[in-house]
Amino acid sequence: MLQRVIHRLLQRCAFACRFGKGHYNAEPRCIAKRLSKRLLLIIGLSAMAGFAEGEIINREFQLKTVYLFHFSELTEWPSSLPLNICLQGSSPIRNHLPELEGQLIDGQPIHIRLDQQPDFSGCRILFLSNIEALTPLLKERAKHQHVLLVSDAEGFAEKGGMVQFALRDNRLNLVINLSAVKQAGLKFSSKLLRMSEILE
Repeated sequence: MLQRVIHRLLQRCAFACRFGKGHYNAEPRCIAKRLSKRLLLIIGLSAMAGFAEGEIINREFQLKTVYLFHFSELTEWPSSLPLNICLQGSSPIRNHLPELEGQLIDGQPIHIRLDQQPDFSGCRILFLSNIEALTPLLKERAKHQHVLLVSDAEGFAEKGGMVQFALRDNRLNLVINLSAVKQAGLKFSSKLLRMSEILE
C-alpha cells in the first residue's frame, strides 16, 4: 500500500539527519535532500507497480509535513503541552499530516487534528491555510497560549505569523518572525534559525 510506504518514508526522513544521540542536523537542505531522493524512488516504483490509490503525494507538501515534525522537535515551549498539530482550513497539507499521527518525540506521540476550526487551546502547532485567518485575536491568543503559528500564505510572517513556508526559485525556504516567536514564549534551535530568513 502506498500509504504505508509514505509512512515509512516520513519515519526515515525524520531521523535520517541525526548525528549521534540527541543531536540533529535540522538544516532544511538536509531534510529536503533526503526526502527528495526517497520520493524519487517511490515515484519510480509506483509507476512500475501501477498503484491505484490516486496521484503520487505532492512533494512540496511532503516537505512541509516533515518540517512540521521537526518544528515539534526543535522548538522549546514554556509549558508542557500535548503534541497536537492542528490545521485550520483546507490546505492540501491536510492529505499528508495524518502520516505524522502516532510518531514519537521524546516518548510523546504526535496527534493530528484536522477540524476546520480546531480547539485552539489544545494545539501546539497550528497551520493556517489562508492569510485571512491570521486575525489580531488569533495572534493574541497564540501569544498567551504558546501556540506556534505556521503557514505558506504569502506575507504571513510580515503580518505577524511566526513561521512561513516560502517557495522561491523552486526551493522551499523558511521565513521566521522572531519577534512573534519570542512574544509567544517560544524558543527555536540555533540551527533552525541559521537556515531561515529572520524578520525581527
